Order: sequence, then structure tokens, then C-alpha cells
Amino acid sequence: MQHWIDQQDGRTQLIVVTDEAVYADRMTPEAAAQAVEAMGSGRSPAAVFGKGAKHVGFRAMTRVQYNEHETDIEFHHRDGKDDEVVSVYIGTPGLRERVYEHLRERLAGQFGAYQAHFSRWRAAFGSLLALTVFGLGTLLLRAAAIAVRAAGDMEYEGRRQGSKKLLAGLLDLLGPTGVSVIGGFLVVLAAVVLYSRLRDPQRLHILQATPYALPSPIVLGLKYAALGAVWLLALRVLF
Repeated sequence: MQHWIDQQDGRTQLIVVTDEAVYADRMTPEAAAQAVEAMGSGRSPAAVFGKGAKHVGFRAMTRVQYNEHETDIEFHHRDGKDDEVVSVYIGTPGLRERVYEHLRERLAGQFGAYQAHFSRWRAAFGSLLALTVFGLGTLLLRAAAIAVRAAGDMEYEGRRQGSKKLLAGLLDLLGPTGVSVIGGFLVVLAAVVLYSRLRDPQRLHILQATPYALPSPIVLGLKYAALGAVWLLALRVLF
């Protein structure tokens, strides 16, 4: 068993890697010291950490990764049929890299180690896609809100009448102004992420069982072509 103490925002985070799992939880320095002492005396981490602690077992783990330009480390794992991600923020400089290296050595027989340095085009695509969804979604919902208010009382037919009535009521409550404010906030958020991706493209360090490779430039080009087609179609419909 290996443990690390991470100091962040006046709080202490205890990170523990055993033969079977990774644990992380924020607590007071005194509680962290007591937890380390208890585990040193033979008590299991599962009994020491509370229910709110972050925990990922190696059997369910599918991937570990971190981006050099960010401050967290991600643990991807299977939860039943779902793929889940547990993100652990680490504030102490260099500590995240030490945790990653320890995991790389411990999982060497199961996981390969990879690095992925994204180009700006590749780094920007996800944010551009989000910007497209939020931007066009805001325009469509704003138009729908205007139509709902102009229509007044409406009758709902067909299936899912309750869902239609709920959506219309929400659009009527928010109105075009409310929809524009919420949508505008999401657009600005996507734009901020896009700027950060263009400024510092991802430099990923990855551990995973299956071989890792970046998608081919041809696939990326097709994605951009599809995104451009969506924008052209949307602009033609709206204007």
C-alpha cells in the first residue's frame, strides 16, 4: 500500500493505492494522520475511508489519464453497463505525476503506457462541437419560446402530451430572454474552453489495457466537414 498527502485550499486530501484499488478523500490533517495510522495497523482502506470517498477498483478500471495543462487525474471505470469517470484534483506540484508513475508500475502487466500530444485542430474539435450545439440550440429554443408565447393556450395531441406540455410551460416561463441568457452562458463557457484548448492543446499521459492511438487525420477532416455542413445548413434555414 502507498499513500500520499495532498494539501489544497487549507484542506488535506489523502490518496491511497492498494493492490486492488485507488482511494481519495478530503479531510482534516488530524483525520488523515489517524487514517494512515489505522491502515498501518492493518485496518483496510475500505473501512477507513467514508462513504463519500472517491474509490475505483482495479478490476473495473479501464483507463487512467491526465493532461499536463490541467490539475486533475482521471480514472475511467465500468459501473455495470455504464462507463464512469472519477476525477481527482491534486494541488501539490508534482504529486499527480508521482501517483501516475506508481500506478504505471503497479499496473504494468495489465495496462500499457501511452502519450498523446494533440494538434490545435484536434484539440479544438470537441469545444467547437459544444459551441455548435449550444449556439444552434439557443437559437432554436429562443424561436420556440417566442412561438409558445404568441400562441397562448394550446392543445396537445399525440403521444407524450405531458412532456410536450412541460416543455412548452418551461419555454413560456423562461421566454426568449431567459432562453437567450442561459444559452448565452453555455456558449460563453464553450468559447472559454475552446480558447484554452487552442492556447494549450492537450498533452495526455494514458494508462489503458487496449492499445491507444489517435484517430487518423482523415477521420478528423471528415468530422470538420460534417460540422461545417451543419453550420451551412443552419445558416440557410435561419437566414
